[in-house]
Amino acid sequence: MIKLVVSDVDGTLLRGGEQTLPKEAVETIHALKEKGVLFVAASGRPYADLKHLFGNVAEEIGFIASDGAFVSYQSEVIGRFPIDREAGFSFMREIYMETEAEVALYGSYLAYMLPKSEHFAAYFRETMHHHVERVSCMKRVPEEYLKIGIYHAEDVQRYAGAVAAYWNHKFHNVYTSKNWMEYTAAGVHKGAGLDKFLVTFGIAPQEVLAFGDNKNDKEMLALAGCSYAMSSAAEEIKAFCGYETDNPIKTIRVLFGL
Repeated sequence: MIKLVVSDVDGTLLRGGEQTLPKEAVETIHALKEKGVLFVAASGRPYADLKHLFGNVAEEIGFIASDGAFVSYQSEVIGRFPIDREAGFSFMREIYMETEAEVALYGSYLAYMLPKSEHFAAYFRETMHHHVERVSCMKRVPEEYLKIGIYHAEDVQRYAGAVAAYWNHKFHNVYTSKNWMEYTAAGVHKGAGLDKFLVTFGIAPQEVLAFGDNKNDKEMLALAGCSYAMSSAAEEIKAFCGYETDNPIKTIRVLFGL
């Protein structure tokens, strides 16, 4: 019997460029709660951004934020897995000083930036829905370092990949795209965040239903007893799943008879 449903957000719950949670998703989360099933949203986004996105329903669900570095349930923190502050600062300083890439830092409640260009400042502020603070030095960030992002408008691997590679043994490269490389502490990912829920609530992996679409979902999908990959996902992600879907909410409603 499924006791927990966990889903990636961007590209999975939010599809086709959606920026607000569909009404059907909110209704489905309510219906799952009535059946005694815990719903967990798993994302690379910071916790504050996720709470804003889920609105009133945020108090009913669990969150795996910052790719597993921050785990909460009904606004109560049940796990934080930060990057070592000294190592994280050294990493960011080296990227900032020795490459043309931009650096972003994610805490529990805000993201932080020390932009080299106003273009990046505006872009990152919009991306984070204004849950971002500009600082003069990353050492002055009052929060724990949960995730570090490296950005370049053209090709982040070309401009910062060689420097970043030196740090790969210290951190977990949780996400890479043409423009972004993102890092959590070693061993921290959505799968680790999901495992925290399983231990906390006494749920077995075979009692978990998971949905995802990207590289940063693979550990979570592999841990869950029943996993669905989005139809648009890469083949390497589909390999972790037994099933595919193009609409997770519709699939949940069918499976639970909602």
